[in-house]
Amino acid sequence: MDRVKSREFKEVFSLGNLLKNQNQNQNQKLADVTSLLQLDLSTEYNDYDKLFYRDETQELVKNVPWLVLKSNQYFLPYLFLLPCFRTELDQLFPDKEIVFHHLARYLFNPSNQAWGRITRFYDAYLARAEQRIGLQIRVLDPENYPPSFILPHILRCIQDESASHERNQESYSNSHNMNALVDIYLLSMCDFLVTTQVSTFGYVAFGLAGVSPWFLKDPRDYERNPSEPACHRAVSPEPCFQFHPTDYDPIAALHRGAAGPAPVIMYCEDAIWGFKLANMMSF
Repeated sequence: MDRVKSREFKEVFSLGNLLKNQNQNQNQKLADVTSLLQLDLSTEYNDYDKLFYRDETQELVKNVPWLVLKSNQYFLPYLFLLPCFRTELDQLFPDKEIVFHHLARYLFNPSNQAWGRITRFYDAYLARAEQRIGLQIRVLDPENYPPSFILPHILRCIQDESASHERNQESYSNSHNMNALVDIYLLSMCDFLVTTQVSTFGYVAFGLAGVSPWFLKDPRDYERNPSEPACHRAVSPEPCFQFHPTDYDPIAALHRGAAGPAPVIMYCEDAIWGFKLANMMSF
């Protein structure tokens, strides 16, 4: 595992680096060069890593037997735009608005320790409630918009409570990540969710729940339009793919009359630069 995380490993096996340094015929399969590739699809990926999202690159990598994937994004929406994936993805996920829900329920497996904490908190505080309301609030600009400014716009008499009391993100701490997972699962057990915009923490919670969330508006919107509603409802529980390749906008292409599979994609309600999966009836 340490070797996989090393800089040397990425330099030798990174798809982006191999494409950057490639002097071979473009029709040659990467499987002829290496039997292992690292795919960096995280928010820090570079322009060469982003070439993964091209059909011609898929032709190069499809016969490589071992792929090591690094990602902190929900990148599946973009795969629906690639003809080499589209037919099979359509068969696997006919309803485009609960794709993440099915994947998360199938793939996420909390440890016994994490699940024990989830069930104990649920049994103690949530099990007997007639309606469970989950609030996931992230204060992004505390100097200009402190919690005292934001809280009145949530609900007058509801106080956010966290099982773990984590305050700051520590991505490389296993104990912190387990605490975050506990909170995410408890939020997913609520009937009604209010979350911060562009928060991946919130994305996973309402995606697991299969519930369309209410997004709190940006605090700056409160100042510009104080009489407007403080929240707006998402059309589905699908998360947003925020850091996508920017050289192709499928929705703009659709509006220009370009042929393609774009009707399963819409702009995100909370991040207009991002894409999310949607059924055609949602437009």
